[in-house]
Amino acid sequence: MSETLDGSISEKVWDDRTDQLSDDATVVDINDDHTAEEIIDNSGYSDKMVPFIYKEKKLAIPQRWYWGSVVQRMINHNKAHGYTGCILIGMSGSGKTTLTRIILHKLHQYGENYTIKWFNGEEMMNLDKIIDTMTVGVPHVLVMDDASYTLEDAKQSEVAKLANALTTIRHKLKSRVIIIFNIHYSKATKKFFRNQHFTFLTSVTTEELGNLKDLFQDKMPVIRQFGRKYRQMALLGHFYVPLSLYEGRAIKYKINEPFRLGVVSEITDLHFFVYPRDECEKCNPFKQEETESGLETVDKVVEKLSEYKGQRQMRTALSFWCTVHNVGGSGAKWLHGGHRSYWNMFDKMANKASIDWGAVCEKLYENAGATKALDREKNRTRKYTPRGKHTKKKMETVMDIIREEEAKNDAPKEKKVKKKELKEMPEKEAPKQEFPDYDSTFMPGSS
Repeated sequence: MSETLDGSISEKVWDDRTDQLSDDATVVDINDDHTAEEIIDNSGYSDKMVPFIYKEKKLAIPQRWYWGSVVQRMINHNKAHGYTGCILIGMSGSGKTTLTRIILHKLHQYGENYTIKWFNGEEMMNLDKIIDTMTVGVPHVLVMDDASYTLEDAKQSEVAKLANALTTIRHKLKSRVIIIFNIHYSKATKKFFRNQHFTFLTSVTTEELGNLKDLFQDKMPVIRQFGRKYRQMALLGHFYVPLSLYEGRAIKYKINEPFRLGVVSEITDLHFFVYPRDECEKCNPFKQEETESGLETVDKVVEKLSEYKGQRQMRTALSFWCTVHNVGGSGAKWLHGGHRSYWNMFDKMANKASIDWGAVCEKLYENAGATKALDREKNRTRKYTPRGKHTKKKMETVMDIIREEEAKNDAPKEKKVKKKELKEMPEKEAPKQEFPDYDSTFMPGSS
């Protein structure tokens, strides 16, 4: 390709003295009448070019300048180390937010299931509290948008607290973490937060060139060249991407149709790259999702859920859902009894065993299915053992029981005689006595 060893563009393509393309350079205006096939198939650089579809037209991008390759290396770094820091530096309107979205979109396209959290710069100071509300064991991307000057008025203890939160975040979440800081000015934040694995520049000015010496040191020739190309892109509306080092060929792109130009430092490797405006609903934090009507309050949600069958299973599933999503913070206990014991056991085992837990789950289900099949076979072959009311008469099969019940049903039914209720009879009155009661002590003539 046409970059030199230090990442700058060869003089055969770009003349630094006149700040123009070299007289010997051959320009391919890809926005007009040339296609990617003409560039790739006819140039012999098919292994060094990446095709990109834009408005039903295939465009050619040098692989070295392809933004997807940068994101892929970010993923590799994150899987190897667990924490990946990125910082995007550029003036307002230079494309920081656009670049952030395309990074998130590429993570999604590459099949990485990160949970994306988007915050403003002021929320940086509450990062430790934010971490406590996150789901443990799930990969996260934290975007600190407009983080410029957030720490300017912060106390030294608050800065130290934030720095400690960044260095321990992957241990607290027990998963991979990518943090992206967006700032307008290279010295708009502390040096600790500027020192990240991936540093992106979306613009550069004369004053900023002096500040960038601390960041890039011996790589400044690339930064100065980017300054000239950024001026050309911003003022003339186009820029050139070199195609061939030896033939002096370059591709001409118009700004935002679909690319913008930037510079990225991947740890110590500084080079140019291009990026488009691309996103989807899943990775666009500004996409307003429609809220289902009738679910504005807790009571309405409970009323809605009460309409479904299987309430016991639903409550159990909701308890697991609240636990996985860390609802209520780390102190909340949504699982009880055996569920919580197994959860804690899995958590301890996961810290000791680096295995595919999805495969473990599938294997357990397979074993459970085989056990159920064996139980069904045993039930099919074993003889019936009479119990309860059938123990008086031994029956070898279930059919005997069925026949006996049918015989009972077919037998003539006895007519039930309705018993009369015994009415309470009144007591008979005692007969009237004509003579008084006999008195044995009575003596005639006594008074």
